[in-house]
Amino acid sequence: MKIHENISLKPYNTFGIDQRAPLLIEAENEADILEAIRLYPNLKVLGGGSNILLTQAPEVPLLHITQKGISVAHETDEFVWVRASAGELWSDFVDYCVAQDYGGVENLALIYGTVGAAPVQNIGAYGVELKDVFDCCDAICIKEDPKYMGNFGDKVTFLKKGCAFGYRDSIFKQHKDGYIITSVTLCLTKQNHQFKTHYGDIRAHLAAHGWEESPQHIAQVVKEIRQSKLPNPAELGNSGSFFKNPVIPRAQFLELQKHYPNIPHYSIGDDQEKIPAAYLIERCDLKGYRIDAVGVHQGQPLVMVNYGGATGAAILALARYVQQQVKKRFDILMEMEVNIW
Repeated sequence: MKIHENISLKPYNTFGIDQRAPLLIEAENEADILEAIRLYPNLKVLGGGSNILLTQAPEVPLLHITQKGISVAHETDEFVWVRASAGELWSDFVDYCVAQDYGGVENLALIYGTVGAAPVQNIGAYGVELKDVFDCCDAICIKEDPKYMGNFGDKVTFLKKGCAFGYRDSIFKQHKDGYIITSVTLCLTKQNHQFKTHYGDIRAHLAAHGWEESPQHIAQVVKEIRQSKLPNPAELGNSGSFFKNPVIPRAQFLELQKHYPNIPHYSIGDDQEKIPAAYLIERCDLKGYRIDAVGVHQGQPLVMVNYGGATGAAILALARYVQQQVKKRFDILMEMEVNIW
């Protein structure tokens, strides 16, 4: 276990916001985690920093899990259960799985962040969500409360049905700072893969390469698509998608469609429609909008960017302005996907 005092968090968040933490504890194994919560029971977990916006300096110690490891927990002729430690980078985990020709996670390639953070947001992309391949996760309870599974310091296992997964939502997000996820196990296919290539430009990119569907090929084209649309945080500070795609009642959508006949949408069940937030933002003429060091990305309006030296407060102010403009024009309040610290 390593403890850093008064440390800059700029390298620990993809927005590149320079806030300082009073304490940052690096946990290399489960024993370190248990010792950290014993010493600092009010700590907060900092994963890959790819889905947070630091608007102020943290007042509590932060726990950063660096434990890595990927292993096969169990397998049959058709399926394989792969376990990864919380400190593994999600993109590395996907690369490992597709290299073994395991199917199910290929659409989730090149998503920034750690494995431990993936269940919190129920990460998703191109028609696939984590819950689609999730088997279970191990966690440590850090709350002494009857509504939480386990007591403070207890190790617990969550099966899929206990995670309350929803669109960018889970029990871990609903009960913030209630659990520390230590590992995640996915159930993937070894044969008879069920690919999802209908979303976005996946099929077009496969055809352009002359490739047949496979975990490796789909993962590669997903990377190409993401790299063409989304800025690299190493070059331009951002957290990827800042807003959730709003889900609205079908009656409201039909009214909108009268004014915007070409509005894109995806049906959710029988009575709801999902609208791309990027479309709403662009229709408000905010694509490429910039105020000093913060802006709406010119290529993907769903992304707020730090052009260099921006504060978290300035980025949040811009995001709220975008919310207001979309609400004013479409009567839709977009929900922020990024966690505000």
